Amino acid sequence: MSYADKLKEELCHLPLDDPAECRSEYLGFVKSRGTLRLRDSTAFLVIPLTSITSLKRLFQIAKRISIPIFETQVIEEMRLGRKRGGELSFRFEEVEEFLRRSGISVRDDSIPKPVREDPVYFGAFLRGLYLAGGSVVDPSKEYHLEITLDTTEAFVNSLRIYISENFNIKVGVVKVREKYKAYVKSSLDLIELLSLMGGKRTVTRLSSAVEVRKIRSDVSRTLNFLTANANKSGQAMAKHVKAIRIIDKKLGIDRLDEDLRQIAILRLENEDLNLRELGEIMNPPMSKSAVYNRLKKLMALAEELGDI
Repeated sequence: MSYADKLKEELCHLPLDDPAECRSEYLGFVKSRGTLRLRDSTAFLVIPLTSITSLKRLFQIAKRISIPIFETQVIEEMRLGRKRGGELSFRFEEVEEFLRRSGISVRDDSIPKPVREDPVYFGAFLRGLYLAGGSVVDPSKEYHLEITLDTTEAFVNSLRIYISENFNIKVGVVKVREKYKAYVKSSLDLIELLSLMGGKRTVTRLSSAVEVRKIRSDVSRTLNFLTANANKSGQAMAKHVKAIRIIDKKLGIDRLDEDLRQIAILRLENEDLNLRELGEIMNPPMSKSAVYNRLKKLMALAEELGDI
């Protein structure tokens, strides 16, 4: 089961005890995917869903809050492997009347007041939006959750602003064809959003994934730093050896002062040692800076000889 499927499975098995919470979640389904269709002059609210799990959840919610279901269709697609979804149809006037009794207008482009009364109700509303048209990427690869909304620009903007002002979650919005996608791309925003929707187990898994990615990132930065330093040291060592060989060829190492002669011989014999290690095998031992200064003199001498 994919990460996205595990999240939907968890959300779809949350209890349906509170009618007000169920109403908020139902409204999320309506706002995300609800469309009007006419049949013989009768208006129907149709909610098409690509997930059979979400379809069952909506069916259970409608039964729980006593909204009559006019028709249920299960659709099975075989194009990209077996995929089951479907749609539920409701008489529009019955849905409108039910919501009106709760002080909600299905035609309103703002966040309904009953949904805003409690974070639990708003979380249920988000859950409905997500189960109807949402997807999430495995956080071990990328932090990205998005919800496709078949609704108006005004509603999408009111949703984005409300989430930002009340929960400090940054929501991006992009229009794709005639629909909108609301998305979050920050690990912290993703955790907050999933917590609101009630995905506790998913939040725990996400938090662990965030820690693992952080550790991997720290290790990667350290390795890159060490590799860069090793490359830099290797290039410097190669220059030292080249300079000493030029001096030996043009002048002869034996003609150098004792302090320079000793470091030149040791460098040729120990090309792989860094400056600190080279200083430790000197007689007497010397500091890294002292070794650096002597090698610098050898480099300058080689430059004077004209071959470096």
